[in-house]
This record gives sequence, structure tokens and C-alpha cells, in this order.
Amino acid sequence: MKYNNTIRITIHILFWLFYMTVVFFFMPYYSDVELTWYQKIDFKLLIIVLTTTYLNEFVLLPKFFKKKLWLYLVVISLLLLFVTLFFCYYISSCSCSLSICLSQQMWKFLLPVFFLSLVWVLFMLVKKQKELEESTKERLEIELKFLKSQINPHVLFNNINTVYAQAVKGSDNVAEMILMLSENLKYILYQSEEKLVPLEKDIDFIDNYLAFQTLRTEGINKITFTKEVDTYNHQIAPLMLIGLIENAFKHSSYKEDALSEIAISLKISEGKLNFICTNEVDFDSGKRETEGFKIGLKNLRKRLELIYPARYSLEVNKSEDKFIAHLKIEL
Repeated sequence: MKYNNTIRITIHILFWLFYMTVVFFFMPYYSDVELTWYQKIDFKLLIIVLTTTYLNEFVLLPKFFKKKLWLYLVVISLLLLFVTLFFCYYISSCSCSLSICLSQQMWKFLLPVFFLSLVWVLFMLVKKQKELEESTKERLEIELKFLKSQINPHVLFNNINTVYAQAVKGSDNVAEMILMLSENLKYILYQSEEKLVPLEKDIDFIDNYLAFQTLRTEGINKITFTKEVDTYNHQIAPLMLIGLIENAFKHSSYKEDALSEIAISLKISEGKLNFICTNEVDFDSGKRETEGFKIGLKNLRKRLELIYPARYSLEVNKSEDKFIAHLKIEL
């Protein structure tokens, strides 16, 4: 804002220097007496022009231009006519006709009013655009925080319930799972508030989460996670991938005589992320997309659109016995 004010003041100063040079030094004067530069300046005219211009700048434009443009045009036209006639017949004591007075004197008042009004409108539009951008940015940040608030408790409560279930069973893995849960919570609490986090940290979180789930679903799921990363020198929105992974566990089928497969593939190449998450589903058992599943996907798409507009694609397909989620992002 201060930068814009500086530019605006500079424009005004340069304009008035130009105006005074043209009006008082370049315009011909009819006199046999040689005048100094100081004597050439008509201070009465200058005072009236400045008063008219800044009356328009600080009163008429803010009051009428935005709401009643037609009224502004009427008022400023009458004001210019009045000050021109006042200068001609009361200040200069000119005996010229009305047409000559208007043709020779009105431009001196019209020029600064017209030019500086354009400057005012231009800066008003710039200010409105910045306010709109700030408002949009604040709205997006609020929306992102809301979406994250829907994600974080879901991840947290699932993990706590898992530890509780293992503790009830008397599992020997409870201590190790609590340690993993601690690491997961640390990431959720301290990293998920950031818009972007280092890619390596998010992948480490996924590794830890899958290790946790491997202990939890031992004898139920067969989990494979393949990574192919050309460089970790990227950033990614936190908790972007974990929602798809959680859905894979939540909606995976249960088999009495075999393990249900969950296959996760992550590839980073030339700044492009290619993520595929596949899980087996027994549709005959009635396990289909729940309302929570649909809401989760809707929130994920919305978050992707806010952070990676026109830089992502998300496809969720189902075959006879599998859900396949395929996400691509240009990091």
C-alpha cells in the first residue's frame, strides 16, 4: 500500500511540473515587458486549479463516482464551467465573450481534473483487485484448514482404535505400535498445518503408517509398497496421499483362506508424481462405496483443486474385485 502511495504521489508531482511548464512557460504571452520565470506564474490560476482538482480527487470521486456516475459527471461539468467563468470574469477581469472564455481557459481546469481522475480510477481498480486477491486467498486458506480438520481426526482416531484393539488382544506389538503412533501424531500436529512439506517427510510418514498397518492387519492383508523416486528435492501438500491409502484398508475385502492384497505404487519422475493404490473388494458381500468414502474423495478433489489447479488428475475405478485409485500431480 505504501508503495502504491509513493507511485501515486510521484505521478502527481510529475504531472504538476508538466502542467506548469506548459501553461506558464510554453504558452505565448502578449506583453512588451520581459517577465522573469517567477512573474510568469499566475498564482491565482494555480490556486483555483489545485483547489478544483483536489476537491474532485478527495470529495467528488469517492462520493459519487462508484455509486452515481451520472451525477458525478453532472457535478464535475458544472464545477468546471463555474470555475472557468469565475476565473475569466472575476479574477482575470476578461472582457471576452463566453465562447472565447471557454475555449481559451476551460482546458486549463479540465486537463488536471481529467488526467488525475484517470489516475484515481486506475489506482482504485488496482486496490480492488488486491482486495479481491486477499479475500480469495483468505477464503482458500480457511477452506484448506477446514478440509485438513476433516482429515486429521480421522487418521488419529483410526490409529488409536488400532492400538486399543491390539492391547485388548494382549498383542506383543503394542509398545512398537505406540511408538509408531507417536511419530504419526508428531507429523500430523506439526506438519499438516503447512501448505507444503518436504516430499521425503510425507513419504516417511506413509512408510511409518504402512508399518503400523502391517502390524495391525497381520494375517489379514498383504501390503506391498513400491517407491521409485528420482529426487526428493520436491514439496507436496501434507496428508494428500494418506486418504487414498486409508480407504484401501477400510474397504479391503476379508478372505478366510487367503490374504487380501493392498498394492501401493509411488513414482516421482521429472517433477511429476504418479500414485496408484489398489485394494481387493468383495462386492458380493455388499461392501461398496459408503457415504464417508464419497465424502473423502470429494474433499480430496476439492483440496487438490485448491492447491494444484490444472496440475493434477484423479481417477477412481473399480473392476470386478478391485478398487483402483490413480493420482497424478505436477509438483
